[in-house]
Amino acid sequence: MKFYYKTFAFASLLALAACSDFDEMNTNPYEPPYSPGSSTTDVSPDGIDIDYELSEEDIAALKEAETSIGSLFRNLTNEGPYNDYQTTTNLTHDIYAGYMANTSASFHEQACTYVYTDGWSRNRWNHFYNDRTANEYAQIIKVCHFVDKDKYWNEFYVTRIYYAFLISMQTDTYGNIPLAYYIKGMLPPTQYVSYTSQEEVYDAIFKLLDEAITNIKPDKNLMWTGENSHDRCYAGDIKKWLRFANTLRLRMALRISNVNPERAQEEGKKAIENTHGLMASNDDNMRTVPKCASIALGGEGGGGSENIHALVFDWSAQMVMSKDLEKAYKNESDVLDPRCEVLWWRPSPYEDLKAGKESTKDFAGCPIGNLDAQGSEATKNYSPVRSNQTISKNHDVLDPKYWFSEARELVWMSYAESRFMMAEAALRGWTTGSVEQFYLEGIQASMDYYQIDGTKKQAYINGLKNKQVVSGSDKEKALKEIITQKWIAIFPNGNEGWAEFRRTDYPELLNIEENNSDGDVPEGKFIKRIKYPQSEAFNPNRPMGDNQGTRIWWDVADTNSDNGQRVQPNNFRH
Repeated sequence: MKFYYKTFAFASLLALAACSDFDEMNTNPYEPPYSPGSSTTDVSPDGIDIDYELSEEDIAALKEAETSIGSLFRNLTNEGPYNDYQTTTNLTHDIYAGYMANTSASFHEQACTYVYTDGWSRNRWNHFYNDRTANEYAQIIKVCHFVDKDKYWNEFYVTRIYYAFLISMQTDTYGNIPLAYYIKGMLPPTQYVSYTSQEEVYDAIFKLLDEAITNIKPDKNLMWTGENSHDRCYAGDIKKWLRFANTLRLRMALRISNVNPERAQEEGKKAIENTHGLMASNDDNMRTVPKCASIALGGEGGGGSENIHALVFDWSAQMVMSKDLEKAYKNESDVLDPRCEVLWWRPSPYEDLKAGKESTKDFAGCPIGNLDAQGSEATKNYSPVRSNQTISKNHDVLDPKYWFSEARELVWMSYAESRFMMAEAALRGWTTGSVEQFYLEGIQASMDYYQIDGTKKQAYINGLKNKQVVSGSDKEKALKEIITQKWIAIFPNGNEGWAEFRRTDYPELLNIEENNSDGDVPEGKFIKRIKYPQSEAFNPNRPMGDNQGTRIWWDVADTNSDNGQRVQPNNFRH
């Protein structure tokens, strides 16, 4: 296929960054306002290799932008999945994962009742393709590859690792997605963007990770190091990036365990057996620190991307604990899960909570889709996230008494999660080691992250009601317990919580109380994906018939029957 590929000069990058409307995606919105030069080449859209060449003018334009790639990488890792978090994730994925109920008078009849909101989907689509892909990822990898490959060797591969991470969340949200050309830092040559099947997307993710893990020079840290590093995840520590890449590979392998068990085992064993290892401690957690956090805490000392959970408390605390999470906190052990006390207030009048006071009521969750619970009055009956206005406005303070502040990081993948993944891998026979030991290490790591007192931590572990099934002969019962504890530990990461629920059908979530999807999601069923934005409607390559009730590729079975009754999961069918 012959086409013209135009490089973005940095000036055109700035112009493009000003665009906020993504309605014209399929008429090539990434076309820069001018062309500093063009190259004609024969190249296939298949694969992930940088298999094209650029003209001397293109290379010159990239050299001019070379000094800016650190800032581009900084924003890539600062914004990542965090951009517009409220509309792209908190009001959708966090609810669909069973973590939160929305009592806002403005929003409680939307995602909570499976009503599709096009602007929210368009925001997520826009940020991935326009901002993260075209403005940042594409520019970084082209500078690294074409300007000075040896100098930016590790920077190139780390950028590809992070992009694989972003791809995984995008495809797990929508299913099939446009990926050809974009993954190479290129623009599609046609106005009608092609879609890549989710199976092929996963293949590309595995290839990106394998290539990076194989080629990275482990003794050479990124140039972006130090307290105020452009690397907002690991401050340039290349070994931490390698451990994250392996752990991400294991996450993706487990994701396809029901649909392609052979490939899953192959990729899982590669991750587990790799010499660089998996996450080794909570210091390896992949996280985003809000820009408004102090530089000492890993932020920028100002700007946006505040912790949304602190903000929703400021906004009359209208995101409250779900009934599902309440059940998990109370029923997994003989004692209340101490993480509940760290993360949630007891039901109390909102004005009292702002003053740092709470009632002696028992923690309580709201059924998702309950339309009777509205506004700040809901805090009298349900538990909101543990923050208050004073602490949330102090960007330099992290106080475990008020967990969610505007300086608090949001973890996208944790050491605790890696231990639970190892428990499942051992259960599936992918590795040796004790399933129960990995499982307990996951709980301990999560408790340690939340600074839980040792006595409370041990009391919870000693009181676990289902610990014995983890090492028992019934693999399905063991998996249920592993995934339930993983689900508790990865809160509030709704991206992963929702994906794992769809994959395994654990934990046992309650059906929503009100379904207003107009038949998009059948009564008694759970939502399975986000619909593509309406801006994609005219693209003839867009998959047809994919609505919110349609399972994506790796989701092999419905949680509930057609009568809305829970079906016994089978995660070991092969």
